[in-house]
Amino acid sequence: MDVLPTDEHMMIRDALARFLERAGGLEPAFRISEGGEACELWRGIAEELQVTAIGLPEACGGLGADMRALVAVGRELGKVLAPVPFVSTVALAGQVLAAATPGRCRDGWLSRIAGGTAQAVLAHGADAAGDCWDTPAFRVEQAGDGYVLEGQSGPIPDLMGADLVLVPALCAGQRLLIALEGEALSGHRRPCAPMDVTQPTGVLELTDLLIPASAVLDRGTAFAGRCDTSLDRARLVLAAEMAGAARGAFTLTLEYIAERRQFGRTIASYQAIKHRMADLYVRLNRLDALIDGAAADFDRSANASDGAVLAGAEARAAKALACEELFAVSAEAIQLHGGVGMTFEYAPHLFFKRATAMRALSAGPVAAFRQIGLDLLDGRLSALPVSGAASEAETALRRAVAGWMAENLTGEFEPLRGRGGAGDGDALPALRKAWEQRLAAGGWVGLGLPEALGGRGMSVGDQVIFNEEYARAGGPGRMGHIGEGLLAPTLAAFGTEDQRARFLPGILQGTTFWAQGYSEPGAGSDLAALRTRARRDPASGDWIIHGQKTWTSLAHLSDWIFVLARAEEGATGRDGLIFLLMPLDQPGIDIRPIRQINGACEFNEVFFDGAVARAEDAVGAPGEGWAIAMALLGFERGISTLGQQMGFARELEAVVSLARQARDPMDHAEALGRAWTGLRAMRHGAMRVLGAVERGEPGPEALGYKYEWSNWHRSLGELAMDALGPEAAVHASEPGIARLQQLYLFARAETIYGGTNEIQLNIISEQGLGMPREPRGQTQSGVR
Repeated sequence: MDVLPTDEHMMIRDALARFLERAGGLEPAFRISEGGEACELWRGIAEELQVTAIGLPEACGGLGADMRALVAVGRELGKVLAPVPFVSTVALAGQVLAAATPGRCRDGWLSRIAGGTAQAVLAHGADAAGDCWDTPAFRVEQAGDGYVLEGQSGPIPDLMGADLVLVPALCAGQRLLIALEGEALSGHRRPCAPMDVTQPTGVLELTDLLIPASAVLDRGTAFAGRCDTSLDRARLVLAAEMAGAARGAFTLTLEYIAERRQFGRTIASYQAIKHRMADLYVRLNRLDALIDGAAADFDRSANASDGAVLAGAEARAAKALACEELFAVSAEAIQLHGGVGMTFEYAPHLFFKRATAMRALSAGPVAAFRQIGLDLLDGRLSALPVSGAASEAETALRRAVAGWMAENLTGEFEPLRGRGGAGDGDALPALRKAWEQRLAAGGWVGLGLPEALGGRGMSVGDQVIFNEEYARAGGPGRMGHIGEGLLAPTLAAFGTEDQRARFLPGILQGTTFWAQGYSEPGAGSDLAALRTRARRDPASGDWIIHGQKTWTSLAHLSDWIFVLARAEEGATGRDGLIFLLMPLDQPGIDIRPIRQINGACEFNEVFFDGAVARAEDAVGAPGEGWAIAMALLGFERGISTLGQQMGFARELEAVVSLARQARDPMDHAEALGRAWTGLRAMRHGAMRVLGAVERGEPGPEALGYKYEWSNWHRSLGELAMDALGPEAAVHASEPGIARLQQLYLFARAETIYGGTNEIQLNIISEQGLGMPREPRGQTQSGVR
């Protein structure tokens, strides 16, 4: 779970945040925007905090190449638009310089940068952290013992104050890195009037500049490879700085709308504004997860080429996504501040100008997403996650799971490969039930359940490994998921010893299958409005149930159902609810499958007319049902999400294969790149949430996961149909394509069931952001 920052990273982050707060927060940026002088931030950051040494070689006075520390610094500086050259000097020029062969010139400059006594920049063409040699801005030719250098850069932030300018150039097709300093820079720098005045900008113009051979710091193929990795690291820090700026704009907007009153109430109480802020919140969390995950991948795979390739792609994706999100958030900051957002007195304009400048300097995000899509199409990149560096125990577990799956998901179970996914949930039910028993016999059911209850007591990390390898092998959708993933941990937390003894064995042996009875026709996303009644039989003490549940997954294939019902007469909302366990094969229960948009019947209506739940099958007491039901939903968003994402990865691989056969695969490259980016961000986000839970530090980020994945999956289905072209108008006979068509149709439900997008945004805004709750209207049941 090393996506999470360590205590050391948090200490660096917190120390820098306190320093910047003492320095006035946004005040230095305001002062410069109004024509004032830059403050002494840079010197203080270097001398008091030593952050100028982070990410640089220890042999040259640095603190090592820890990417998560670099990212933490970049993010904090971005939050207040700190007018310091950290990204240009430490994260960009410093990283490229560190990639060069050690020598007196290179080591001396690195030592000065680490000590905060020198500033440096990398001269580039259009992209502030792009590939400087693909379309070089500078050319160099040999001239006797030296070289002649010429060319013109694009706008370079912090150029005018730089003591060292690193110039990437091509000489007869070979990459060279040239160091310009002192007299060599005299008269060759032209200042610009930047859009973002917190980043003083200039252009480097060189015409027939004669330089000595000693100015060449490095050259050749080996250096080029090291430099490419350094540029990827720089991209990630630049993404972190932009993400920090986006978070800063978001926070000041959240604070403003909480105070601004219109029409008798704060504008934060209006649903339209709550939904916009909640959507931005999820997007920012997605961006942060991608950045932190990529940083961890860099740190973890320092000596692993496959991990470095993946981390580099993530860095490019993060930079592109950060560019878009900073623009989106800063634009909303102006809009939600209203008229004052357009004034110099308020801060939104500073963030919007930074966003505009970064979008221009980054050559736009579309090209980056398109390149990632091309890498997928050409096979240089995979949708399936790379396991990366791992311990011997983790590697052994992966091999054990993969080996077991290869040995068992064959023969009679071969038809199950890839089945039972979105829109295919009721496929091959008998064979999938038999598969559950095979899994149980192999010891792969109840992985996280305590050993004392019959489980294996696996750590979160080991459960993640199983779910990933299961999905990687094409394991079918789990018929036992509701019992194993939802009810079993609920019984472990709230059930009696008798209930555990009676119900857990059937779940763990793969012989008893469960359905979830929550939603009702008048109480879909608003679960607290349910009307199903449970009344106690005075003679037996059993519960008699009347009512209706709907959207009940696989009820027609299940043995038991857990039902949330109202046990107290006159109770409304979350009060008076009870959590009951009921056999489905009994008088008074009628199950009617619901035919869905794709023709399948995975969902059902379940009618209760005097059905019985025995007294000993009530979990908890009357009135405790809501708390138990909410705890169960928390289990629903647990470990299995990683297996779900592996299934998504396999689906994305199928869409990539489909796009390769399209009339013009390039037409789909950008969308494929965006889909890959979203999937990587979801993976890192889930790992971060699970890690926080394991550490006992759960945060509100988990609230957005359902909203995030359901929108992503719906878009993937749309992309599949776009790649299919005219053939999408007819039902495919080829099974793989038919499943993608099923995915496309069924995914329309995913933004509805389990809480519609609109309800999810309410929950995120109210519980995650602390915005005012929606007014509750009155209905016959007392709540809406």
